[in-house]
Amino acid sequence: MRSISPRLAGPPLAALALALAAGAGLGGCHGEPPPVAPGEPIAAPAEVALGTMDTECDALIAAFGEYKQCPNLDDDDRGDIDGWVERARQDFAAGKKANPEPGAQHAIAAACHKAVVSVNAANQRCHAGPKPVQ
Repeated sequence: MRSISPRLAGPPLAALALALAAGAGLGGCHGEPPPVAPGEPIAAPAEVALGTMDTECDALIAAFGEYKQCPNLDDDDRGDIDGWVERARQDFAAGKKANPEPGAQHAIAAACHKAVVSVNAANQRCHAGPKPVQ
């Protein structure tokens, strides 16, 4: 009786298998380069001495006021800053009215401090020259 299984080892298939095996062997020689060794650990930033919630958030309003004086701002930018100041004042008033616990006051003071740093950086960029034309 004749076998019904297909012929797997005929000459064309054997040649193809041999070519694939040779190609796989050559590809192994040019693999990925070894991973780069890790660098030195980056130190955590130093702890910032924060003032009270009121002090830090008042400093944010003052930073906005200084930023608004930049000669390279246009009227739309100054209008945006006025909106940010008004929103900040409303939020700070609501925060004072809620009388948050000391941990929450510390978190709010830290957020205001970060915002002051950001606004001061924007102020420095503004004084460096006008905005690029897009």
